[in-house]
Amino acid sequence: MRAHKYEAKFIVQDKESALFLMPVEGDVGFTPWAHEAGRFDGYAEAIDTAALNCHEGFFVVIVLQ
Repeated sequence: MRAHKYEAKFIVQDKESALFLMPVEGDVGFTPWAHEAGRFDGYAEAIDTAALNCHEGFFVVIVLQ
């Protein structure tokens, strides 16, 4: 049996609205669904984007895909 290969990515959830950040035509939008959330390659990239778009705080969650 072969081992599964997973890649770690990060998604961001706005603390106030509970919406997830997602890409929209080269910009950042929001969605209530985690499966539509934008995947960030690095934690620092997720934090930087969240700081610009989530003004009342945010959560960064690691996901495997």
